[in-house]
Amino acid sequence: MQIIFITIDRDKENKPHFNEFKYRISKKYFYPASTVKLPISILGLQKIEELREKGIDRKTTMLADSVFFCQEKIKADSISSGSFPTIENYIKRMMLVSDNAAFTRMYEFVGYDYAHKKLKEQGFGSVRLFNRLSPLCKGDTALITPPVNFLNSKGDTLYKQVAAQASFTLNHPIKSSMAGRANINANGKRVYSPKDFSRHNYFHLTDLNRMMQQLIFMEAKPEKVRIKLTEEARAFLVRQMGLYPKESDYPVYDKKVFYDSYKKYFMYASAVATITQDSIRVINIVGRAYGFLIDCAYIIDMKNNTEFLLTAAIYVNEGNIIGNGKYEYDQLGLPFMRDLSLVLYKYERNRKKENVPDLSEYKKMFNYKSNQ
Repeated sequence: MQIIFITIDRDKENKPHFNEFKYRISKKYFYPASTVKLPISILGLQKIEELREKGIDRKTTMLADSVFFCQEKIKADSISSGSFPTIENYIKRMMLVSDNAAFTRMYEFVGYDYAHKKLKEQGFGSVRLFNRLSPLCKGDTALITPPVNFLNSKGDTLYKQVAAQASFTLNHPIKSSMAGRANINANGKRVYSPKDFSRHNYFHLTDLNRMMQQLIFMEAKPEKVRIKLTEEARAFLVRQMGLYPKESDYPVYDKKVFYDSYKKYFMYASAVATITQDSIRVINIVGRAYGFLIDCAYIIDMKNNTEFLLTAAIYVNEGNIIGNGKYEYDQLGLPFMRDLSLVLYKYERNRKKENVPDLSEYKKMFNYKSNQ
């Protein structure tokens, strides 16, 4: 278990001041799972902004080709507003329901070289994006991205991004990136040795927490360490992280499958089908795989003027076998996430503050009316 809790006090100008509390933060390995969808979304929005002079934005049609058997040709997207794939729709899918296929497409656009160069420039040099959350492309093929083409509404090509292979290699920041006492190999056989995660993604909890903090409080950070997003792009991403699947026009999600708390581990334990109150929003990114459970969130209560940052990871794999699908998410992990966040929420709601935070940005973002 690892926890980072940050309280926020505002001055008279509403500028935030942070007080950070940590519990058991170490370099002990944990698998980041879908939390890597946060950096890939930020990088995708940054890269698309660099192509703006070519007439491209996040709503522009983006088609993917293939150079290997394990890659897919993507020419359409039935759940996009225009039936064509776009950066915007991929980010929505990742943030609303943690869609792995959308991550794969974004990884192919962003690319290995661009991702790691930009992450290092922005102070996240230990983050590793080695694979695309797809079981298809493994080994060296995972580091090769296919051609990507952007088209205008008439079908004319605006920009061609050629196939690319990683031009440099990076080692895993943790030498012994192993987990479990046994694992299930590619042939479905149990192997009595730990699983080696050295060629898997890596995103330490402190970096995840710091990235979330920089995204939410972008203007509060010095420009040289600030995430390089326009305010409009930042607002788009933050809103998608805080919406419920039912609030999405495109893509449209079946509420029976993608219920309100589908990826809200904090506050709801991903177990509340219909969230009736509208003053509390959990703006977050989650991860869940191999028994590792992670949530990273900015939690606000617009009615009671409460806000705090919380990041937590817990390993719930009592059998300690990686890959068998038998993990204690529902019995242990999710109830822990809910209870932890509720205790801290109640603490923050009752904590006296010299200045009441101005959360009007989020009231507008989530259409909250104070008389609700």
